[in-house]
Amino acid sequence: MLFALISTLLLIAFAIIRYIISSSGIRYLVDTYGMDQQKLRKLKFKDIAVLRKNIQKIRKQNDDFSLEELVRKYRP
Repeated sequence: MLFALISTLLLIAFAIIRYIISSSGIRYLVDTYGMDQQKLRKLKFKDIAVLRKNIQKIRKQNDDFSLEELVRKYRP
C-alpha cells in the first residue's frame, strides 16, 4: 500500500515537473521568436525540445534564412 502511494506521488511529481519544463520552453519561444502559443501547445514535449535544439544549432551557424524558415511555420 505504501509503495503504491509513493509511486503515485512520484508519478504526479514527474508529470508536474515535465509540464513546467514544457510550458517554460513554449514561453521562451513565444517571447523570443514571436511564435503562436496555440500552435506550440499542440506539439508534444519532445517536439518542443527538438525545435529548441534546431533553433540553437541554426543560431550557432549564423544562418538567418534557415532560422526564419524554421520559425515561420509557428508564427501567427
